[in-house]
Amino acid sequence: MKKIFKFQLKDLLLSCSIYASIMLLLTITAGCVTVAFQHEDIYITVAGNGFASAIFCLAVGIGMYKEHCQMAVMNSVSRKDFFKSLLCIAVIMSLICTLIDLLLQLLNMLPVLNPVYGSDFTNNFDILKILKTFYPGFFVNQSAAVIAAAGFLMEFLIDGILFITGVLFAGIYCRIPKKYRTAYCIALPVFGCGFLPTLFVAIIGRFFYPPFIRQLINAFRSIMGIPDSNPFLGALTFAAVSIIIASICYAMLRRTEIN
Repeated sequence: MKKIFKFQLKDLLLSCSIYASIMLLLTITAGCVTVAFQHEDIYITVAGNGFASAIFCLAVGIGMYKEHCQMAVMNSVSRKDFFKSLLCIAVIMSLICTLIDLLLQLLNMLPVLNPVYGSDFTNNFDILKILKTFYPGFFVNQSAAVIAAAGFLMEFLIDGILFITGVLFAGIYCRIPKKYRTAYCIALPVFGCGFLPTLFVAIIGRFFYPPFIRQLINAFRSIMGIPDSNPFLGALTFAAVSIIIASICYAMLRRTEIN
């Protein structure tokens, strides 16, 4: 396991370094443009760091499974050892991406980069803002340290779930016959970026709201701890989902033929 882990870790650190450098360059460039043209009412800020990290984790999970699994099998690395290494990489990557996102948010809040808004402004994708929307009572009753810990934990778990989901997508790709793979690659973004958002809007707008949808929403709210304003219950749910997806991935890995 050590050899494949070192190989994967090297690729991971290289990928994260490139990603962090690009995001840092974008943040600094946006800040410099804002400072240079603030008297002309031109203000630019980089938004969506957390969303970019999430997509990055998903993409790396897809690529790492397909490429590294083939390499591991060709070098007589057991699939069990490969999967253990993959889980370690998932944890490390989630931690790195969460830290990168946190540092970029703090950097973007500096008065030097946001002189017109001040140090308390950010329009980045902020997990704490989402938590405050769903768990308003938690922000009233808990200290700042507990709130920060909850936000960090939730973002860490979300990145981990997306990495494992990427592994699952790649595992399904390797399992299906070659003649269906093109259709599968087309169907994934259509389903994820077309069908699901449309369904979500239809449910929110009550255009499509059968009785079972109400029951599903209530069940989801309960397991996420929303009625009790308990994000740690939501974090526990995310952890359980990660374990379930990882178990499915391992079952698929044992039966996958790499070609």
